[in-house]
Amino acid sequence: MKKIFQILGLWASLFFHAPAWGDMADNGIECSVVMEKASFDPRAAFPDFKLVFANKGEKAVRLFDDFYPLKERGPNMIIKIWSQGNGKKGERPTAWYLPSYQMERVANLMRFITLNPGEKYEVPVKDAYLLLTCLQPLASGKIYELEVRFRDGYGDPGTRREYVGKKDFIVIDQTPR
Repeated sequence: MKKIFQILGLWASLFFHAPAWGDMADNGIECSVVMEKASFDPRAAFPDFKLVFANKGEKAVRLFDDFYPLKERGPNMIIKIWSQGNGKKGERPTAWYLPSYQMERVANLMRFITLNPGEKYEVPVKDAYLLLTCLQPLASGKIYELEVRFRDGYGDPGTRREYVGKKDFIVIDQTPR
């Protein structure tokens, strides 16, 4: 009998904590990555790119403007580069960037962006090569996937969303032969 109550208590706690896990429902925002170059030399620096948010829905959506909360630090987003071998994503990323700071949010200093239907908002990511930690060099002739994640826990009160943009690119040795 004690086991039954423990299991029921566990189920109840999971049920009531489910909203804290995040709402992945579609709010009309589409996130994509636009790279300056889709192919580049392996000896060149990783190209700059933009994270683009587009409101494809029918109502205005509010985004938390937390892309660069500290000027002296990198962006507040997760960047990963995955190897695309045989059409499958690798088990571990080839390179990544994770923000290494925590921010204490003060209500009157928080900024938001309102995207009306059909509007776009671009977040440029410059000097990405300085941010990325590479586990292995990018190999020539291989296809990779750039994945950028932005977590918004303040745009809609009580709702946490994670926006993911992805873009494939190829590394090509461009030395003259």
